[in-house]
Amino acid sequence: MAHNPTKELLIIHQGALGDFVAIFPAIIRLKKYYQQVDVLCQTQLGKLAAKLDLVRQWYPLEAASFASLYTDEIDHSVKSAFKRYAKIVLFSRSRQLEQSLNRITGDRCLRLPPQPPAAKPIHITTNALQHLVREGLLGEEDAALTDSGSSIHSQASKERPAAREKILIHPGSGSIRKRWPIAQFKQIESVLKSRGLKPEFILGPADLDLANHLTHQSQIIHVCSDLLDLVDLYQSAGGYIGNDSGASHLAAFMGLPTVVIFGPADPARWKPNGPSVEVVRPELECRPCFEIDASNCPVPKCLDDTLPRAVIETFYRIYNEA
Repeated sequence: MAHNPTKELLIIHQGALGDFVAIFPAIIRLKKYYQQVDVLCQTQLGKLAAKLDLVRQWYPLEAASFASLYTDEIDHSVKSAFKRYAKIVLFSRSRQLEQSLNRITGDRCLRLPPQPPAAKPIHITTNALQHLVREGLLGEEDAALTDSGSSIHSQASKERPAAREKILIHPGSGSIRKRWPIAQFKQIESVLKSRGLKPEFILGPADLDLANHLTHQSQIIHVCSDLLDLVDLYQSAGGYIGNDSGASHLAAFMGLPTVVIFGPADPARWKPNGPSVEVVRPELECRPCFEIDASNCPVPKCLDDTLPRAVIETFYRIYNEA
């Protein structure tokens, strides 16, 4: 496809942090073909995308005016705003929302599945890129997903900080099913300290129950309820270790040497995108069950068999190479 960006495109995404960051590579590629790419999403995610210079304008999904898209009386301001876009890419399973948008725009809305079917071991980002190529919004050369920082991460990566010894540890996750035991993270902290690094913990709004386990006076704990604060924290750090979570996706995208501990979720589908990312998960005969079963096994070997030594060894390998 020729690069002659003259039109504007709107992306509508209803997902949470990890799902949203997973389409950042698609946004970067779309910016080659569109003069302006805007997004309708959760407020925190819109602010994040703007801070990372991925979009020029964002709309808050929580606003009452956008709720009118699910009614017969769509808000006039929404109609006026959306008519300017040459194309709207809707990541959603809602056919009703697609129909409402097409009534406004004259069939300029393209609805894409936010995730590939659970049974398919295809990466969520690859799934989005392939759909966009098939629909003619991207060229064939844009379909490949690589970990090279030169194309995907050039807008977000920063020079390594002078205090690269600060290593961030995130023991939480959006789902408690994905949590590696907090005691294991504390072992990681001890080993990093013994080797001259400065580990610091991150807790998000869904992780505050873990604060009771982090009570030592020497522990530094950052409670981040604002994603922009999290971005600033990442830009001051030299590495990251955490569970499969949205925070891990963001750390990887921003170029931090990132180790992600995977349990019941499938890294073939959910490994974060980044120039220096490694997954730690034991080899097991059972298939990842997070998206197909309602709960973990009584003894989740995918988490219990992950040893701190394996996490430390993996981290030092990518940290020293970065």
